[in-house]
Amino acid sequence: MNPETVYGGDVFIHWHSSRECRIPNTAILADLSQQTPAAVPVTHYYDVKRQCLDCGRSFLFFAEEQKHWYEELGFGLESDCVRCIVCRKKQQGLAHERERYEELFHVSDRTADEYLEMAACCLTLIEAKVFHRRQTERVRMLLNKISSECDVKIQNRINELRPRVLALESKSDG
Repeated sequence: MNPETVYGGDVFIHWHSSRECRIPNTAILADLSQQTPAAVPVTHYYDVKRQCLDCGRSFLFFAEEQKHWYEELGFGLESDCVRCIVCRKKQQGLAHERERYEELFHVSDRTADEYLEMAACCLTLIEAKVFHRRQTERVRMLLNKISSECDVKIQNRINELRPRVLALESKSDG
């Protein structure tokens, strides 16, 4: 459906959905009562072409996905999708890692498993450049807090993390 030809001038499409990026004949009708109030409501959603802000790949922001964002999740109409699904999932994963790291940070008597998990979260966040590389010192400190008399499983996990720490430290030296 192309609402501009069917409805004439009573059609309002997103400001970020210019004619050049819209996929013709993909429009679906919006439910204005479900949108967050805006100066100009959107009457139709189109499938639109986008380029990912993070990886640069082209992707489609589907009309059904927009309907879900703006009518079910309650995003404001000024919001736009700037990342492909892969990069969005990666960003959500990093947000989860940071949240878990912060939860563990506030635990007073951590177990060996919690120290390991905190170290792994910290490493992931350093590798993603959320945390600065100087935080590798914190990872070393966390790993050193684990008793050398712990079981083989924990020692194996420590041995898996150490090369990641060394790799990060060698990057900061070079």
